[in-house]
Amino acid sequence: MATITVERTIGTTKKAVLAGLAGYNHEHMGTQRLKGVAVSLKDRGKIVGGIVGQIWTTVLFIQWFWIEQKMRGQDQGSKLIAAIEDEARRLGATRSYVDTMSFQAPGFYRSCGYEEFGAIDGYPGGVTRHWFTKSL
Repeated sequence: MATITVERTIGTTKKAVLAGLAGYNHEHMGTQRLKGVAVSLKDRGKIVGGIVGQIWTTVLFIQWFWIEQKMRGQDQGSKLIAAIEDEARRLGATRSYVDTMSFQAPGFYRSCGYEEFGAIDGYPGGVTRHWFTKSL
């Protein structure tokens, strides 16, 4: 008889779920590539911003993007986006997507050519989560 268990340590379950999902995806999409990519912004050798993402098959997912407050408004964010998009293209990506909260950077992504394709309300403080995509 099957049982359901709630866990606070996710390592073993995560590995099993990812392996099962990868096998299922392989049946429908063939062998897939997953490549990590990161771009950093440095000031005097210290990382003051950066983007971390993954390219799965032909799509870049921007997972994390941060720039120190003092570096904002200097076009550094646009340069970081351009750098990760260029690297993603070099690795075969044809599309990018990202999600961001309403208090973070939806306007920034729009200014970089990203188009919103979804949003979810209901976060504390009236915050909305937005999803964006862009053809590379």
